[in-house]
Amino acid sequence: MGYEANTGLGVNNHYGTRETGNGIGVIKTEGAYNELSVDITGDMLNNTFRPAMVIPAGSLIVSAFVDVSEVFVLGGTSPVIEVGTAGSEVTNGVSVTEAQAEAVGTVDITAALAGTWAASLAAATTVGVAMSGTSPTSTSAGKAKVIVRYINV
Repeated sequence: MGYEANTGLGVNNHYGTRETGNGIGVIKTEGAYNELSVDITGDMLNNTFRPAMVIPAGSLIVSAFVDVSEVFVLGGTSPVIEVGTAGSEVTNGVSVTEAQAEAVGTVDITAALAGTWAASLAAATTVGVAMSGTSPTSTSAGKAKVIVRYINV
C-alpha cells in the first residue's frame, strides 16, 4: 500500500488494497434509533475480541440482523458466533448459528436476542464477540456484519 502527496494541495492518494474490517461503532442515528455495526471475520474469531463500544444504560434493543458476505468455515460441535455483553456473550446478546454463518445472505436474527439484551439494558453494556459450542473453531475465511438497532431511552 502506498500514499502519494505530490499535488501541493495537502491531499493524499491511496494505492493498493485497503482493508477496513474489524470495526465496531454506531453507524446511524435516526431520531431515537441507533444502529450498532460489528464487522466480524474468521481471523477475529480465533482471537479474543473485546471492542470498546458501549450501549448506554436504559437502551432497548429492537432488532438485529446479520449480513454474511463471505462464508465462514466453522468447526466443533454446534459452533455459534455470539455478539453481546463482553464476557457473557453466550447468555446476553444475539447469536449467529453455524448455518447462518456458512451461507451468504442477510438474515433477521432478532428472535435470537437473549438475556439482558431481550429487555431494556439496566447498565451501560460493553459489546464483545465470542464463539460458543463444544470446541468451536474457525478458519480465516468468513466476513459478516451484525447490525443491532436500539432505542436510547
